[in-house]
Amino acid sequence: MTLQTLDQLRKLREELPGVMEEVIGLFIADSPEQMRQIEAAYAQADSDGLRQAAHYLRSGALALRLEWVAEQAHRVEFLAPYAFGKPASATLLANLRAELDAAVLALRAELNDGG
Repeated sequence: MTLQTLDQLRKLREELPGVMEEVIGLFIADSPEQMRQIEAAYAQADSDGLRQAAHYLRSGALALRLEWVAEQAHRVEFLAPYAFGKPASATLLANLRAELDAAVLALRAELNDGG
């Protein structure tokens, strides 16, 4: 998560007190399960399930201006069925998980610090 993203998030928290904390809390609570659904759908070559879970994750990331997470989720959302099981797509999922984990940690710290 970049400093610019944190600054934007802090500004939104000032403009919408309480609302952003709720949005952040929902993202922190929901995104790990969404990532598990993405990984399960990928492992089962379930392109519809993958698309749905990645879309939901991308929407939450966009609401918090987590552009890098949203971009990676978007790429996963439109992963072609023939790409399942290929090294490049496995790397894409690993990158999404790493970025999501880092974003969730940063968001938790942001909530705990009070901005």
